[in-house]
Amino acid sequence: MRSDPPNRPIRIEVDNDRLILALLQTQNEAADDVLLEGLKLGSAEEKPILLATLLKRKVLRGMVGLIGMYSSLTEGLQRTVLANIREMHPALRECGRSEDPNLRLAAMRLIALGRQGKLAYVLSDNMYNQDEAVARGAVEATVALARWVSTQTRWLQRGDYSLTEKIEPTAPADQAIPARDAMASYRELMAQRPEIEAAVARAIDLSRGRNGPDLLRAALLLCDWPGSKTLAILQTAKHGGQTAMVRRLQQPPASEHVDAFLLAASHGQLRSHFGTVFAHTNEVPVLDALLRRTHWLKEAQLQLCMHQVTRGAWWGESELLEDIARRDSEQACKIGDWLVASGAHDVVQDDRMDRLRERAANSFSARVRLLRLAAQRRRGSSVSLIRAFLSDPDERLARMAAREMIRRRPPDYQNILLTPMATAAPSVRRIISRSLGQVGFEQFWERFDQLDRNTRMQAGKAMLKILPDSGARVARRLNSGPVEQRLKALQMAQDLGLVESLRASLTALTEHPNPKVRSKAVTVLADSPDAGGEAVLNRILVDSDPRVRANAIAVLEKTHKTQFLPLLAEKARVGHHRERANSIKAMHGMKVANASSALLEMLQDARPDHRVSALWALRQMGLWKMLAEVGRLAKEDSNMRVRRYALGILKGVADHMQQEQQGKAG
Repeated sequence: MRSDPPNRPIRIEVDNDRLILALLQTQNEAADDVLLEGLKLGSAEEKPILLATLLKRKVLRGMVGLIGMYSSLTEGLQRTVLANIREMHPALRECGRSEDPNLRLAAMRLIALGRQGKLAYVLSDNMYNQDEAVARGAVEATVALARWVSTQTRWLQRGDYSLTEKIEPTAPADQAIPARDAMASYRELMAQRPEIEAAVARAIDLSRGRNGPDLLRAALLLCDWPGSKTLAILQTAKHGGQTAMVRRLQQPPASEHVDAFLLAASHGQLRSHFGTVFAHTNEVPVLDALLRRTHWLKEAQLQLCMHQVTRGAWWGESELLEDIARRDSEQACKIGDWLVASGAHDVVQDDRMDRLRERAANSFSARVRLLRLAAQRRRGSSVSLIRAFLSDPDERLARMAAREMIRRRPPDYQNILLTPMATAAPSVRRIISRSLGQVGFEQFWERFDQLDRNTRMQAGKAMLKILPDSGARVARRLNSGPVEQRLKALQMAQDLGLVESLRASLTALTEHPNPKVRSKAVTVLADSPDAGGEAVLNRILVDSDPRVRANAIAVLEKTHKTQFLPLLAEKARVGHHRERANSIKAMHGMKVANASSALLEMLQDARPDHRVSALWALRQMGLWKMLAEVGRLAKEDSNMRVRRYALGILKGVADHMQQEQQGKAG
């Protein structure tokens, strides 16, 4: 078996010995007696193997026997038992009800040593045992658990690390707390603490006699945060421990009870006694603990501190600024602890703490301290300070502030988070985008049709900057949904300049069953330099829908694909009127000589739709040398629509010439 360092629990490893394997696999409880006897009388090399076998069997009889002989084990074996204490809960419960007082005491000591707050009710049940030694052991174990909770909480509070961000410790290397160890300790504490608090509050309610002072000490140790169940005793009517706690908190506190003393002054309706008790506190450890929480008392401003605590407010702003100015950033930011404990309104707190944040501009750890204080407040409180941290120059703090704002979701939090996006670091933008991306895109999508083209283009560009995944969201609308949604997504892709990034989706839509979708897809692809490729053009130029073919011809015009000139010449003579008009316009753009003759032929076509399309092409091309033909159509054409369109062209030319003459005259 491999040997481990002496400061670590022995690893559970069982050799492949046949006897050991037989004892491990048998269902006979006599095997537990054999293992326990071997654990008692075996050699130093045999005991770890026998202990490992017992722990692997997980049989109640063996576990109970192991608890009974725990105190006689070596230090390494005891650490091994504590490392596997969670597997022994059934045995600890059984021992807590045993007729043997020594077994009860051993189980309760093991619960305290293993820090098993989930079994605190076992201790509570034994506090009222007729055997005075058993009752005393239960009280001592409960106090030990409370002391562990208090010590562990202060250990976590002293560490310069973050439980949400991977921030390097700022304390010296020999004092720094690894973030991984701190997180594990925090989780263990949060899992155990509620049960221990509830057990102490229940015990002090029912306890009478000589154990009362010890339980009171445990209750005060746990009164170190506003949500403590033992602090709630001060506000619980007819609680058995209320009178004793009030009487104790009206006296100068011990150094370990300073947190309870300060919280009782602000949460326990004992504020009127605070000044009197504070003035009679003379013990050096207690004063030192109080000075750490109210640090400006180092300047002998005792009466000022008493006045502010009893009123729950800070003094004037000028005095605050003077107090901040004579301290370094680390000391100044500790004023934030006092502000939170003072009970001042959260808006007032944010205003004062923002001054502290400005003072700590060069201290990262001080700003972290202030942000944590703001994050500890209940939901619905002011978020002004958190909002200020969104623009912090250190992106780690900005990320923490963004996450806290998203967690709290105050009114109009979307606009609050969007404001710093233009200047925020990429990691901060990603956090905000993940939270607001869907909401922001949906709002833009719903209002898209209601905005004019310029406005929606500006809003769309801002959205793309703020929400980098907007292109992927548009692609999803292109690839699925009803025809109206796809047409809207096509228009959005065109307006926002997403044609290149969405080329694959747009090309696929040129084969959509609906001709409107195919036509719009071809139009959007015209904004692309490659326009979807020649293979796509060859397919859509022979599409069954004339609008699709006409839009494909418009693509040819933009891309100047001269290899399609024979096809354009053919389309200019025959086919749908939109195809003819677009073909003539494309030939004109490619400097083809017979484009004007093809246009004149189309103007003289017998079909009204062809003549209207020809007039449209003439206006687009600017062939004003054919105005005589336009005038003839405006005067003599038999179709009212053709005459109106021709008159509109003539009027537009006349207005343009008049404006030019006025410009020259001016």
